[in-house]
Amino acid sequence: MSAKLFIVDDHPVFRAGLKTILMSESDFSIIGEAQSGEEILQKLKEKEPDLIVMDINMPGKDGIETTREIRKLNKNVKILLLTMFSDEAYLKEGLAAGAQGYVLKRAVDTELINAIRMVIGGEHYIYPTLIPYLYKQADEAVEALEHAKPHLSQRETEVLKLTALGYTQREISEELFVSIKTVETYKTRIMEKIGATKRSGLVKYAIKHNLISYD
Repeated sequence: MSAKLFIVDDHPVFRAGLKTILMSESDFSIIGEAQSGEEILQKLKEKEPDLIVMDINMPGKDGIETTREIRKLNKNVKILLLTMFSDEAYLKEGLAAGAQGYVLKRAVDTELINAIRMVIGGEHYIYPTLIPYLYKQADEAVEALEHAKPHLSQRETEVLKLTALGYTQREISEELFVSIKTVETYKTRIMEKIGATKRSGLVKYAIKHNLISYD
């Protein structure tokens, strides 16, 4: 059974050319086209495509905003975004909006056909020259996670410092004028927040975040 495709682009000549290319494939059928985001949103009330090939830069609702709106109406339809620009911001925003693919318009031939088949098959497709942007995004996310610091209250920070410096629970309770049981509660809470399972983990965390230092 052929995949049902819908084309969205505000340039009639480009739409016609794209339609000709896609109709030459036996496993594709074009069930409709639209020239704006508003039009495709209206037509989706009657049509049920498997995949929408959509331009990003359109007057009115652009392709990314339209993708977000489509996701509210239909979570199953696949969306492949087309653009003239090799733009990192468009790529990230488009994927975040719910698109499964991102292709440059200069690749509307074999590359686009392969992309459509991949997306229909349940995969994501990113134009090869744009893939480094995703690696960069992943690296930034990992770096941010590594530098993330759980919020500790002032008293929790004091208990952490003293524990890392080798104070016993009794010594900490005397230093901070609290009960030993309270110290135990603070330590348990701290370990949960920073993901530590033993004292060495508290020491490492304290050193890493410059709460203590050893000469």
